[in-house]
Amino acid sequence: MLELIHVDDIFTVYPEVFVHPVNCVGVSKDILSRQVKKSWPDYFREYTRSCIRKKLLPGEPLWHEVGELFGTRFVVALPLKNHWQEKMRPDVTRQALGLLFEGIFERQLGSAAVPVFEGPPPGWLEKEITRLCEGQLHSTLHTVYLFNTTAV
Repeated sequence: MLELIHVDDIFTVYPEVFVHPVNCVGVSKDILSRQVKKSWPDYFREYTRSCIRKKLLPGEPLWHEVGELFGTRFVVALPLKNHWQEKMRPDVTRQALGLLFEGIFERQLGSAAVPVFEGPPPGWLEKEITRLCEGQLHSTLHTVYLFNTTAV
C-alpha cells in the first residue's frame, strides 16, 4: 500500500530517490537548489553539463546515482520547463511524472521524495501519483514524501 507523507523539511528523511525540479538552462538560485548543490555536488555538475550540452529536455528525467549504501541512492533532475520564466505545461508535467515513476518501478525503489509543483491545482499531484502507482502489482514503492520547495 502506497503512503503519501507531507514533510516540512525534506532533508530530515532519507528517501531512496530525491527529485529535484529544474529548468533546462542550468541556472537556479532558489533555496532548494542551493541545498541540493551542497549535498550532491557531483549530481549538480552533471545537471549543469547536460544543460550546457543541450541534452536535457523538458519532461525527460536525468537520473544520477549517488552510490550511497544507505539513504538516498539517486537524485533525479526533473526538467519541467526550458527556462525558469516559462509556465509549466500540464502535458510536460504529466510526461515527466510518468517517466519518473517508470524509472522508480524499474529500479525497484521503495521510497521517493517528490516536490509539490507550483502551478497545478491543490491535490493534483497526489491524485496523479496514485494513478501512476495503481496496477503496479510488483512495485516495491511504499512511501512518497511530498515537500514544498519554498519551505526547504
